[in-house]
Amino acid sequence: MDELIEQFIFEFKKLKKVRGDLFESFLLFVNLCLTDKKDDKYKVKVNELLQYIIINKESIKLKLIQN
Repeated sequence: MDELIEQFIFEFKKLKKVRGDLFESFLLFVNLCLTDKKDDKYKVKVNELLQYIIINKESIKLKLIQN
């Protein structure tokens, strides 16, 4: 799961403008990327991933701040 989050962090950092809270913007970015698909087959996995991100908020914030 960490590899997937690392990929999301990499893609998120490519965005030119991020407004507001960095972590909330990242969480919204991940949610939009994962729920963009019309298939509900992975809905449980999406929820598990979002919960994992929220539980590990501090470590993910550190990774978002790092260059």
